[in-house]
Amino acid sequence: MNGIGPTIGNPRPGYGLRVRLDTAKAKSLGAADFTCPCGQAEDAVGYAATEQLVIRAQRHRRDDCPIPEVREQAARQYAALQHSLSSRRK
Repeated sequence: MNGIGPTIGNPRPGYGLRVRLDTAKAKSLGAADFTCPCGQAEDAVGYAATEQLVIRAQRHRRDDCPIPEVREQAARQYAALQHSLSSRRK
């Protein structure tokens, strides 16, 4: 973590993913940070880096996190997302 990105719940930070894109036209102003209860934390600045951080954070929660409750919740969210995407195409 390099400390440039936004913080989650400052002054008492919590766990989760926070993304901030200031405007749709100024994509270089994007920033994100991610903190997991297992201790993994990252942040990113810039649109492309923010997009990659979001992907890494969700994959970590779903596949790599050592805490079973976090993995279960992420799996449920992913299944709901897949269901909503497949139902829109019909």
